[in-house]
Amino acid sequence: MTGVVLCGGLSRRMGRDKGLMVSGKRAWAEIIREKFPQRVTPAVLSINAGQRERYLSNFRDKDLVVDNAALKMQGPLRGLLSVHLRYPNHDLLAVACDMIDMSPFVLEKLLKEYAASKVRAIAFKGDRIEPMCAIYSSQGLAGILSSYHHNDPADHSMMQALEELDAAYISIPAEWKPFFKNYNRAEDVNAPTS
Repeated sequence: MTGVVLCGGLSRRMGRDKGLMVSGKRAWAEIIREKFPQRVTPAVLSINAGQRERYLSNFRDKDLVVDNAALKMQGPLRGLLSVHLRYPNHDLLAVACDMIDMSPFVLEKLLKEYAASKVRAIAFKGDRIEPMCAIYSSQGLAGILSSYHHNDPADHSMMQALEELDAAYISIPAEWKPFFKNYNRAEDVNAPTS
């Protein structure tokens, strides 16, 4: 199982790169990476080509997976498939870099449920589905990639990928909702999480 911190967004609403924002002297991308259980290895950062030089100031080159230029799509699915191309036999545990309140025991629950199932993808579901905190199987991602190459579907979203993979869902208990907060705007950073 490979961990993937999804950092490749343009951060337009935040106004700066969310993966490199700092809390407690650590970049958000590093905060998320440290939450992966030890058996999730390697843990890499999915970034776009324009971020590479900035990320090399904080991370090793081998920890970065730059979006594959051959994938003519945008969004986090491009990042996920780029990591799949580097580690084609690894299932991927993906978490967005701005979910800095995520708890390691939530990720442990996801891993446990995935191991006990025969699904090609598993994600959390509360008021909405959480495709940016989910496990995508190598087999499922290979199918998504094949579909992309043969059909080039218009929708290259994580939600569409979960649908195509007939994902299983874990209900989010009310007390876990704060763990799934996304920090999208500067004002969100100082806002309470509950």
